[in-house]
Amino acid sequence: MRYTIYLLACIACISSLQAAKNTGIHSSPLNQAANGENTPADTIGSFTFWSGSRNASYTSIPAAAYSASRLKQVTASGKAVKFSVGFSKKGYPVEAWYFPGSSEKKAMVIGGVHGSELSSIETAYTVISNLLAAEKPAYSVLVIPCLFPDNARQALQNPATIGSTQNTGRYSKSSAPDPNRQLPAPGRAYNPQSNKDALGRTIEKENAILLQLVNDFKPERIASIHAIRDTSHAGIYADPRTDEQGIALGFEPDSTLAVTMAALAQACGARVPGNNLENQPTALYYRDPVPAKKGTRQSRNFKGSSLPSGRGQGVSLGTWAATAIKDPQRPEANRQAMVLVTVELPGYKRATDYSSGTHKQFFSRQVQAYAHAITGVFLQDSIATAVSAQDVSARQ
Repeated sequence: MRYTIYLLACIACISSLQAAKNTGIHSSPLNQAANGENTPADTIGSFTFWSGSRNASYTSIPAAAYSASRLKQVTASGKAVKFSVGFSKKGYPVEAWYFPGSSEKKAMVIGGVHGSELSSIETAYTVISNLLAAEKPAYSVLVIPCLFPDNARQALQNPATIGSTQNTGRYSKSSAPDPNRQLPAPGRAYNPQSNKDALGRTIEKENAILLQLVNDFKPERIASIHAIRDTSHAGIYADPRTDEQGIALGFEPDSTLAVTMAALAQACGARVPGNNLENQPTALYYRDPVPAKKGTRQSRNFKGSSLPSGRGQGVSLGTWAATAIKDPQRPEANRQAMVLVTVELPGYKRATDYSSGTHKQFFSRQVQAYAHAITGVFLQDSIATAVSAQDVSARQ
């Protein structure tokens, strides 16, 4: 069955790369203030993506504060739309792109939760470029390429520390909790009135925007793009879904999805050592508890990174999204457990952050390959449904 996965992955990779040919480069600078005007003094770099020749047109809406009615206007347009879902703490737009799909299914792709992980942002923009170049995906999708633009700017302003243990740009300030650990308790809805996470801490503005967007858009699946310094753990992983009480719903379908994405990424030239594709393919992140048997209680990792004052502890997006919500205080936000896939690129740097031509080429391939896994599998049903969940899960 492993060879079937690779064959399907190679076919999808060839198709994805063919769609990316004959394209031009567009820049998406992180230098637009809340008033919609470019700020010349803030010329700290930009992210680039490819826009294709077939379906490259899109509508751009001026930056504005987020509202559910505005989201409804965007999704009802039936067109590719670039817009903002609000503003960062320093007043920069949190950019979003909407692409209509060929079905009623909905997905989200998020980059830049940690501003220091610049390769994750570059990958999200490559996903956007792939979607501009291709036919409609199966899923209608919202892509937020950089959730924390202030933090990404901080990383870009300190190029010598990109990828180092200093983690410049990962946290909004020295006392801030980890941005990926500021979520409500599992099984509980986000409450904008209190705006508190599971540990009673104030949720940062950018995360509040994301949580409200999830409440209103109600995606069935989310891909959260990150990067990892220890490249031996790079790969694509899934969080086990549970009901609102933490009872496992079965890991096999989500495991199949993540492993198939990893196989496509590898076929396109990516390193995905954490998925162990050559021996026993796995979708389990090395720091997460083993997936529980369906119908039994699922353990979760609430510790996160080791930071002073417990700042690394809390509920992650993976845990919160993969747990169903049944909240008596906010029944309008109740939902099923969402499929949550975490993408961990090998290394924080973008290809342009390397001086060596060999490194530039290698890391450019990583970004493109991981992006193809998202557009070619995560937002489609073709490959994932062609692979038997039982055959893949039996190897784990």
